[in-house]
Amino acid sequence: MSSLMITLTSISLIALLAIAVYYFIQTKNVRRLVLQLIIIGLAFVFLYFLFYKPDVSAARGNGGNDIYFVIVLYFFMILGMVAQYAHARFSQPKRLRKKFDFGLFIAPVFASPIIFIPLLSALQNANIDLRQLTTVKMMVFFVAFENGFFWKEYFDNRRKLKEEGKDER
Repeated sequence: MSSLMITLTSISLIALLAIAVYYFIQTKNVRRLVLQLIIIGLAFVFLYFLFYKPDVSAARGNGGNDIYFVIVLYFFMILGMVAQYAHARFSQPKRLRKKFDFGLFIAPVFASPIIFIPLLSALQNANIDLRQLTTVKMMVFFVAFENGFFWKEYFDNRRKLKEEGKDER
């Protein structure tokens, strides 16, 4: 696994750990916390032994900018997901808005790899240098934002097709 994938996976596992501790603080349910810690630990061990291979440095042109490009793309996609939540919330009259739910707010982060990996694969050979940002290159970041914004729509449509029996897979 690349260092980027290790970092993203680590962040996801840390977020899961934080959520488990958050729910423990609210519920004081020790059995649930222990079970969640065991599952997170097993996931870590599984991922570590199955996928971790130390990176071997390879000479690549523009390799230093690749990680920054990926981080900025990921940030724009997450920003799109946050904007989608805010749009759904604030497009309703104030009296009809539900109370803020942190779980619904943070849920897109867990779906983000499903959305981000195809985006990154499609743009892998874009050869974008962040120091020379043109209008065409800026469109790549708007596409990342758009993918983040419409993530829920995509999953809702897939679920609806599956319930109707029209899923083509």
